[in-house]
Amino acid sequence: MKKGGLTRREFLKGTAAGVTLTAAAGVLGACSTKDEGAKTTEPSSKASTMADETTTSISAETAADGENVPAAGGYAWEQKMVPITDFIEEKEFDIVIVGAGMAGCAAAQSAAEAGASVCVVEKSNKITAHGTDVCAIGSKLQKELNIEIDKAEAARLIYDWSQQQANYALIRTFVEKSGEVMDYYIDMARENHIEVYLNNQMTARSDWDTLADRYKQFRTAHKFAPLEMSMRDDGEWVTANLIEMNREDAEKNGAEFFFNMKAEQLIREGDRVTGVVVGDEDGYTKISASKGVILATGGIGGSEEMKRTWCPIALRADLDSYTPAGFNTGDGIVMGMQIGAARSNCYPAPIIHPVNLAVMGPGFDTTWLTVNRDGQRYCNEMGYEPIVTNARMMTPGNVSWAIMDANYKEHALHQEPNKAQAFVEGLEEAMEAAVQDGTYVKADTLDELAGAIGVPADALKATVERYNRWCDQGEDKDFQVPERFLSSVKDAPFYACKVNAWLLALPYGLHVNENSQVCDGEDNPIGGLFAIGNVQGDFFANSYPVVCPGTSHGRGLVFGRLVGQALANDTVIGSYDIVMNS
Repeated sequence: MKKGGLTRREFLKGTAAGVTLTAAAGVLGACSTKDEGAKTTEPSSKASTMADETTTSISAETAADGENVPAAGGYAWEQKMVPITDFIEEKEFDIVIVGAGMAGCAAAQSAAEAGASVCVVEKSNKITAHGTDVCAIGSKLQKELNIEIDKAEAARLIYDWSQQQANYALIRTFVEKSGEVMDYYIDMARENHIEVYLNNQMTARSDWDTLADRYKQFRTAHKFAPLEMSMRDDGEWVTANLIEMNREDAEKNGAEFFFNMKAEQLIREGDRVTGVVVGDEDGYTKISASKGVILATGGIGGSEEMKRTWCPIALRADLDSYTPAGFNTGDGIVMGMQIGAARSNCYPAPIIHPVNLAVMGPGFDTTWLTVNRDGQRYCNEMGYEPIVTNARMMTPGNVSWAIMDANYKEHALHQEPNKAQAFVEGLEEAMEAAVQDGTYVKADTLDELAGAIGVPADALKATVERYNRWCDQGEDKDFQVPERFLSSVKDAPFYACKVNAWLLALPYGLHVNENSQVCDGEDNPIGGLFAIGNVQGDFFANSYPVVCPGTSHGRGLVFGRLVGQALANDTVIGSYDIVMNS
């Protein structure tokens, strides 16, 4: 099948592989073997993991001043859809799910378990897994450790991060239902010999749940792998253990998975979506869905058009390493808008974290004095993830530096007396290695350090003097960093490293109501169409909340299960009732 002048095979021959960043080598293999009775179309072992050319997007030209200029006729999501009618095959299912990631596989598992006939189409050649943490509140693991989290407070804080632009009913439903959903999958995992742990990667800070709201963080991150593991032997993130488990259980209950198959168009008849047109190198297939279609197509991190148009700050990140390359291109948004759906009313909330900033481990990357290219302090350094990277990406020249002195080890122990014990042994050697490889700059004087990083020496020294005054007084009168996290810069040698920003994902999607039903521009639900995972709009807005680590994966898992069950049973999840009656 020719698309845009190239076949899928011709396109793949000329495409390079994407970059994969790994946090650690894993030792855990696949979670279980495929049931021989399951229906599946297996991905070819020779198939590339790169995306097919995206027929639903139109290339944008970039003007000399960096302004986004759509191709003739407008952006892909503005185009009038020309229905595809030339089919080589037609199939019928109760439910069609587009996307085989965290949300899509959970929806497939729950819908198939409930007795529906289920089809999952995925344009990659395998399931998609990223990261480690899956948020839940009120799980059996938390109860075993006597961890109690006030659900109303957690929902309020997630909502507050959106500046009250998000849909509170969606947030509250996730918070209220996440514990029981997690318990269900914990039990399934244990049956499949997969252990689940409460991850302490981001929350070993035992008292962070007692800090002010803007710093507060609860211990919510569940990990379907040993705590020390981020990547498996096969190079997959450990969330693949959970996602593969759901896929395999879905197949055992009759679900069919079709890989290397790209959803091209939604089929709308009257006020309902009744199916999906999908395509591969052989042609187009019409897949009817008597109960409905669930979009689980991911966010927009892989679309330069969408980032430039809807979330330009994401373009200022140093690194966008979402893998596999060519995915998360907003296909669900394009398909939805082409049949009358509205995109989210909220501003996107990019997940942008610091990376490669320190040799000490998570949480110490940016809790140091930071200065911009003018040698001036510009932010509260304590909010180490999106708060800090958001501020960095707004600095002049989009560059800044973290500054520390010879007492970095003592400062680390003062900030985190318990957590720092894990890395202080051998820390001096690690710092020197970072200096040698250029990650850090080391200097005997502040003048020398200023010259090395290219900031005005007088400004840097004045900034350090003022900052040290707050450290001595125990009160930061500029940005209100708590005393414990103030780290003075007094004794040589001095160190500096860049504050980098890593775009992990960009959740942004279609406008939905409290039941995750996709809506039109008048807020009316479109029959038979649902959005979950990062294509579910209105859950995040403005800045990704880190108060409950793993929220992005957690909401994908929770709404995947809730929507899959509800659609299979010809109902809706009733999240408004969950909120009002909790």
